[in-house]
Amino acid sequence: MNIKIIYHIMPWEIDYALLTYTQLKKTKYHLPDDVNVYIETVLNLSDYTIDWDETKFPKQYFIDKYTQLAPLLKDYNHISRIHDNEELYGHLDLQRECIAPEIDYYISLCPDIYFSELTIPYLIESAKSVDNKYFVITPHISKVGDADWDEITNAEYLNIPYNDYLKVDIFDIRNDNKNIEDEISLYSTKKSKWAGWCDLYNKAFFEELCPVQESWNGYGPWDWYSLMITNHVKSVGVDFQQYLLQGETIWMYPSGPLVGDNIDGYSKYYRDHIVFKESNKHSQRAVFESKLPEYLDICLQNLKNKNII
Repeated sequence: MNIKIIYHIMPWEIDYALLTYTQLKKTKYHLPDDVNVYIETVLNLSDYTIDWDETKFPKQYFIDKYTQLAPLLKDYNHISRIHDNEELYGHLDLQRECIAPEIDYYISLCPDIYFSELTIPYLIESAKSVDNKYFVITPHISKVGDADWDEITNAEYLNIPYNDYLKVDIFDIRNDNKNIEDEISLYSTKKSKWAGWCDLYNKAFFEELCPVQESWNGYGPWDWYSLMITNHVKSVGVDFQQYLLQGETIWMYPSGPLVGDNIDGYSKYYRDHIVFKESNKHSQRAVFESKLPEYLDICLQNLKNKNII
């Protein structure tokens, strides 16, 4: 079994990379012997998004930090890249570039998400028991600020008020995970819900059902797009199912003690000294969302052409 983990980071997320790499280092000791794990990381220093001439931090500062972290992943098949030119680049590009014929499953990691050293091994072992043609496995999460997320929220955190979701201490979640390691199970969700935080996608889902379209660049809510696609195709009989990995809870590092005045929290001290061009990720998201009906039509037509629907 071959797994590929993809991890795209922006300069202001560089300190999260240390936290993530540390967890991946600890994860290595718990992986099954029959699994090969490839990790592809990209540090995005594109001039398209950031005005480096006006930014107080030089690029080399981030390059040095990123390079010095690489030894933590030396026990994996690790590809470490730096995107440093004037072209638009983002997580959509990495999702398209990471495709490889030998890969059986893909795992997307968000830079600021905590996962235990057992989360990825449990995701991998769980995938072996799923026989749907297309599927996604998502760990439990802590409470989020609206009810749509309750579908995949750990019941232990459902009573937290929606307005208080960023007050949860990530170290409390880590401790809770330790106490329920013998209660791991898979649960079929009633509707699709994920965000690319720490999800496992089988090959057919990632490459055939909801692939990144060739025309996409930079940033955009692929998760939102793929939720719409899967909810539709499942309603017309396509063999898709999302599963919830119960017993392992992931959550954002910028919560509890590491959150600031807003969700930027732990990365704010970088963002305050970075000068963004108008072509930033927020405007890219707006463009993506404005074209979402067109993108959905293209996907559905491609699925019809392939006799998937």
